[in-house]
Amino acid sequence: MPALPVVPALLLAALSFQLPDTEGVRHTPAEFRQSKAVVFAFGDSAQKAVSLYPVYARRGVLFYGVQSDPAAHQPGLPFPVLLDPRRQLARLAGAKSTPEVAVFSPAGTLLYGGPLHTLERALDSILAARPASAPTFARDVAPILYQHCAICHHPGEVAPFPLIAYQDAAKRAQLIATVTASRYMPPWQPQPGYGHFQGERRLRDADIATLRRWAQVGAPQGNPAQIPPAPHFPEGWQLGPPDMTIRMPKPFAIAADGPDQYMCFVIPLQLTADKYVRALEFRPAARSVVHHALFLLDAGHIGRQLGESYPCFGTPGFLPSGALGGWTPGTQPARMPDGLQLILRKGSDLVMQIHYHPTGKAETDQSTLGLYFTDQPPAKWVADIALGSHRIDIPPGERAYKVRDHFTTPVDVEAVGIIPHAHYICKEMDGWAILPDGRKQWLIRIRDWNFDWQEQYRYAIPVKLPADTDLQMEFTYDNSDANPRNPNHPPKRVVWGPGTTDEMAGLHVQVVPEDMDDWHELGQALWGKFMRSVGGGFYKKPE
Repeated sequence: MPALPVVPALLLAALSFQLPDTEGVRHTPAEFRQSKAVVFAFGDSAQKAVSLYPVYARRGVLFYGVQSDPAAHQPGLPFPVLLDPRRQLARLAGAKSTPEVAVFSPAGTLLYGGPLHTLERALDSILAARPASAPTFARDVAPILYQHCAICHHPGEVAPFPLIAYQDAAKRAQLIATVTASRYMPPWQPQPGYGHFQGERRLRDADIATLRRWAQVGAPQGNPAQIPPAPHFPEGWQLGPPDMTIRMPKPFAIAADGPDQYMCFVIPLQLTADKYVRALEFRPAARSVVHHALFLLDAGHIGRQLGESYPCFGTPGFLPSGALGGWTPGTQPARMPDGLQLILRKGSDLVMQIHYHPTGKAETDQSTLGLYFTDQPPAKWVADIALGSHRIDIPPGERAYKVRDHFTTPVDVEAVGIIPHAHYICKEMDGWAILPDGRKQWLIRIRDWNFDWQEQYRYAIPVKLPADTDLQMEFTYDNSDANPRNPNHPPKRVVWGPGTTDEMAGLHVQVVPEDMDDWHELGQALWGKFMRSVGGGFYKKPE
């Protein structure tokens, strides 16, 4: 390993380690405490360091890419890429020019700086001389579980077991390490680097490494006095008493076992005037079995013709006149952004679409939705740009069936959210924008779609899309026997439709015109797209 001057532990102090990554997440010195070494790969070296990452991450080494150009994009890396436009990290590495890689101790002492091709030898030398203390539940694991997992993993919630007490976590240490390493948990489908969303439930690499190491060393408790206070989950309405409370008309019984159920519950609201919704809060009565819920509006009262309650996998059986959002476990009460209040039209019915997941115990649910109103009408309206297709006909055994669609924005808009939707055999979802200057702006990417964890995503910062931006989507379906989520074994022909064994393709980009005077022009363009997509007919399944 090349000899380098020892640099005092100035790195963390000099930066206070508040550098953001390309996803907008800020990283702090707390990430280093249980590591054996920290690797910073500069520029294009980050992509080349990917091959070393899985080997040394298992041995307690943290990896970060470093970019001085905020416009540079390195999608798909398994570790964060820090934005350092002032090149502070390179200077602290003692380099006259930026090295390919630099390795620091957890305290901030420079251990190595130089070319990538000698990094492996340098890390082996560093690790041979630097044993790390074993992580404990009290000091290291409990803070991770309490922040990222306990919101679902506490008594009465949808998760199958709690993760509050040491005993509950210790006996599942290997399971926790496995499902977090695969990123199956916490459930969060969008890939990093392809859109930044509110409420991201994505563990950092350092957290995953800590959980893995804790399991490897036998899940020690550590000093019980160091266990932080357990999180408190308030009872009752978190936003105070609602202005309007909407409850399912009758209790609904969920069997102890059997297949998941998707039910629609029709609730006439009897409103005599329009209302403006500034916030909403959903309270499932049987939290352990309510997997997710959608809140749809039905101005035409079509749902009433289907019954007070009825099965409704995929679609509610009518074209909604509007929506109030949705709920998944861990979701906090939803507050509308200023100027984007939701409109609840007089005379509308509310239709709750709820997904129930049996847990082995019979339950009864009568969930409630609380609405909070304001007298202020919205300053702007949200438009739904629906990308997708009804022309789906997937042969049995087809592993990469593609569905594509696009739409060109006629006016300047901002994307505020995005809602992907498909059924069980969809595997990959890509949504992006080609800007007028030719640049590609990613909106979302999902590499392993799971229908059971579908969500509505809101951007952390609205995405500006100028007029003449081409919005594009591509969904990929795997109708082979190798797809574990394929409901048909052996595989069968799959066509578009609302049923469990049918398929859909929808990517709904929620946008707001920059200038509300452009609303009608946008609406006309969207109506034209809709009429072209149905070809003069509505929802006709292939023969």
